[in-house]
Amino acid sequence: MGLGRLFTRTSGSGTRHARMLVSDGIRIGPAAGIAGDTWWGHGGFLRALGIPGVDRAVRLISSVVGGLPWDAYTDGAADFAQKVAPRPILLEQPNPEEVRMASFSNWTADYLLHGNAVGVIAERDGAGVPTAIVPVPARMVGIRRADGQTYSVLPTGAIEYSIGGRVFSAHDVLHVKGLAEPGALRGLGVLEAHLHGDGALGLAEELARQARNISQDGVPTGVLKATSPDVTPDQLREAKALWLETQRDRTIAALAPSTDFEPLAWDPEKLQLIEARKLSLLEVANVFGLPPRYLGASSGDSMTYSNGETEAIDLMKFSVGEHVARFEQTLTLLFPPGTWVTAKLDAILRADTAARYTAHETGIRAGFLLKSEARALENLPPVDGIDDEPAQQQSPPHATVLPLPTGSQSPQEEAS
Repeated sequence: MGLGRLFTRTSGSGTRHARMLVSDGIRIGPAAGIAGDTWWGHGGFLRALGIPGVDRAVRLISSVVGGLPWDAYTDGAADFAQKVAPRPILLEQPNPEEVRMASFSNWTADYLLHGNAVGVIAERDGAGVPTAIVPVPARMVGIRRADGQTYSVLPTGAIEYSIGGRVFSAHDVLHVKGLAEPGALRGLGVLEAHLHGDGALGLAEELARQARNISQDGVPTGVLKATSPDVTPDQLREAKALWLETQRDRTIAALAPSTDFEPLAWDPEKLQLIEARKLSLLEVANVFGLPPRYLGASSGDSMTYSNGETEAIDLMKFSVGEHVARFEQTLTLLFPPGTWVTAKLDAILRADTAARYTAHETGIRAGFLLKSEARALENLPPVDGIDDEPAQQQSPPHATVLPLPTGSQSPQEEAS
């Protein structure tokens, strides 16, 4: 594919490090196709993150996905799932130049805003499993089906990607596609759907601009009224200029005895600017599928003790779970049949210490969890022979049982 020399991984003194050979790097240039309306370009990404609610939503979701550990499991040699150990290098550090958190969080941000996360497979092991991927901005990627008429190195009907002046097959590209119409080759991102003038992000951007203008200008809207019938137009223009100058400089204005200032309402509350921005923030939360409280929107769903305990579960089920599933299934396609990729959600769904210890105790008593496994879940060092010790059995509380009398009568007969 021409990119095999992009990455080299070397090992030494027990540590692994990676180095990129820039002599065979990809020169990324603009390409239409995968990112939709490309006039947003890099500026659209920055414009969207310039909206506080959008920035918070993107950072929250991308940091959650980026912070997840990813594991591979296989059932090829057993009747139960076995974790692949050590963890495949593709899941530990897909891009040799950066940590896993950076790669997955940046991919997630691109996936949210542009609807697609893209990377070029640069290195494979002897079994053909990818070991290194070059992240590529989705806005710089073109995608189409080879039509057999225009120049293409792929057979007719095959999906081809155009990146940096090169053509790649789907076999050589990691492409996490977001929500799209059936049969569409690219996902639909937040920028394309909501950044236009009538969209939720476009409205949020416009409201932020209006609030910024009021804050920067600092000149209240009003009317300078001259009560003298002999005032000339030149005197009115001069009085207006002096008034604007003093307001912009935040100094005290002096008006002539025959001049009055009548302010017009510009209070953000009266202009409903604050309420509009609250509504806009609620719309941004809906766009990203987040509970409004995560973005600071007032929606009446304030967190209580009861729903606070299930907050992480709700976040995974209704907000982040969809994105994680798309990454899991796309990464699974890079591995041989019988091997699948799963994100380890314990880091997010991890309960408090007391709840975890109670769950461990229940599992040990029930017999489906070993003591050594419980210690491993808590990142504690192993203890030799700990599983040989029988679990302490605790009898459930019962009512006091009296011994039977020595006579021939039963307790019931004696009571009668």
